Amino acid sequence: MLAAIIDRRRLALIQSWVANPLVQVQVESPMVLPRLVFINDETGQSGSVGQVGRRAMTNTAIVEGGPDKDRSWSVWVASGYSSYQKAYLAFIHTAYGIDRGPADLAGYDIDHLLNRARSPLGSSFIRIEAVSSLANRAWGGLFEKAASNRAFHANRVRERRTMSWMICAKLAGQMPPAGSGDTAGINRLIAFFRTLGLSDTEARDGISSMLDFAYRLR
Repeated sequence: MLAAIIDRRRLALIQSWVANPLVQVQVESPMVLPRLVFINDETGQSGSVGQVGRRAMTNTAIVEGGPDKDRSWSVWVASGYSSYQKAYLAFIHTAYGIDRGPADLAGYDIDHLLNRARSPLGSSFIRIEAVSSLANRAWGGLFEKAASNRAFHANRVRERRTMSWMICAKLAGQMPPAGSGDTAGINRLIAFFRTLGLSDTEARDGISSMLDFAYRLR
């Protein structure tokens, strides 16, 4: 059951990003989450923010929306908070009413959708989801270490961040190309994004920009 929930949640988030690229993955405070998460919601729901179990809202927060929990409920942790796997499992219990432990997450990483090293403050809140361990670590080795360089102005000051092409691919379990010259790998990703209804041109531009940035910094 947990694997099915994880898959539905990942697909719902990917579809939300395709519909609105301004999907948030990092914010400065839990209090801004309903306004940012539901800004373009067609149902008009505003959502609410609450605690995850007994955890303090300085560490974790749950956004509760409508009955479609896969799409409108999410869990966020302060970037300086270390017990994010437990927070995710507590969210699953709160939202879906099932109890699971770390062993049930075999094959998955609980991932900060934005590398927490890129967060300017330990109090900034980052969305977490379960993603394929294999894909998560491959993308981490390729991109996230370089992108977390504190020399970048945004990593020192920007508390609001949106989802990216890399985050979308990682959520879907897609492996990264071997490099900016890996034509087959890039074409494989373009074919994946095409299945989401995105054009080849915008996918190629997004992927190429991302990879050029990553490999320039390695």
